[in-house]
Amino acid sequence: MLKNRWSKFAVLYVGAVAVSLSQLKVVPVMKQLAVETGMPISDISWLMSIFTISGIFLAIPGATLLTKFGAKQLAVLLMCCLALGNVMGALTSNFTWLLISRAVEGIAFSMIIMVGIVLINYWFPEEKAGTPIGTFGIFSAVGSLIGMNVTLPIVEQLGLKSVWWILAVIALVAAVLFQVLLDGPPKESTSERKAKNVSLLEALRNGRTWLLALAQGCMAFVLFTFITIYPQLFTDFYGLSTESANFYASLFGLFGIPFGVVAGYLVDRTGKPELLTFVAYIMLTFSCVAATYLSSALYVVQLFVLSGSVGLVSCIIMIMASRFVKRKELIGYSVSFINMIYYIGIVAGAPFVLKIIEKSGWQMGMNMLSIVAGVGTVSIFVLLLMKQPARVGQQVMKGEE
Repeated sequence: MLKNRWSKFAVLYVGAVAVSLSQLKVVPVMKQLAVETGMPISDISWLMSIFTISGIFLAIPGATLLTKFGAKQLAVLLMCCLALGNVMGALTSNFTWLLISRAVEGIAFSMIIMVGIVLINYWFPEEKAGTPIGTFGIFSAVGSLIGMNVTLPIVEQLGLKSVWWILAVIALVAAVLFQVLLDGPPKESTSERKAKNVSLLEALRNGRTWLLALAQGCMAFVLFTFITIYPQLFTDFYGLSTESANFYASLFGLFGIPFGVVAGYLVDRTGKPELLTFVAYIMLTFSCVAATYLSSALYVVQLFVLSGSVGLVSCIIMIMASRFVKRKELIGYSVSFINMIYYIGIVAGAPFVLKIIEKSGWQMGMNMLSIVAGVGTVSIFVLLLMKQPARVGQQVMKGEE
């Protein structure tokens, strides 16, 4: 078992990036999957949607599983589900079975953030947890950067289902490494769990959890809508070529990667996560307002500001979620509830805004995104005005720094 906190974090991070790679592997090969399954591209897109839908339904039950099995064993189970889903997908060309396999993979996606934050809070003292939580929060962006560059070349060299087999092996290796190298909060007996009386209802009595969930849901609504519409915004509204539009859209994910690390560092240095999030949310809102008023010189500026502000908001909210609970046993429930609202924001955003754009034009669509961002800003402003809570006691390891 590893003693160094950062070494443990690195092992956890590999598993989380594997989840992101598994989630996004269908995007570069949607045309190939359409040919393989005989289904239209519009139906193939459900292979992505099912991941998020799984998150909505499994986020809250995930917190119950966390209290029953413990963070480490649940992490191992998640990697096993990821491996199983990829093996199932590799062995079939039937669309229905592919959809089922993606739902199995989605089990890992629905709980990996919650499990990761609980483990990080166990390994690191509160005053040093900001940087690792912030870094952990960008695993999806790291997976996207890797996946969008390597998936298609691998498929072209080794065949369509080769990526499924590779990820199944990575997930199994991660499960073994989790079991052998990581530790976590001690598993509690049934009597101990009953004595502590940890429940979702107690977590939801904390008003800060609701405000953080609302802010995270609004952020997800804006983020994943822009991920979907950026190429169309640049081609349809600004008249750029498809190649130029895709290039600018690709910068959005690239710019977001460093801001997770920056977010954690700033929280650790300043101790003012609410103020940092409020400032970032103001930047996010202005980026939405400006989206239809750009000159060619400002395309990259808007992308950078929006990507950076989204990265700061999402990561700092996860840091606050673990700090604002009244008891450390409630972290799992609080994070799972915030994640559920986050997943709802993902599912609701793009279809709703695209329908507005289709009926009323781009300006009305951007107005809706600006309003949603404004709601998130207000929720963080209310949080900023609330009295500082007493910090939860942290169970700190005695391992190396």
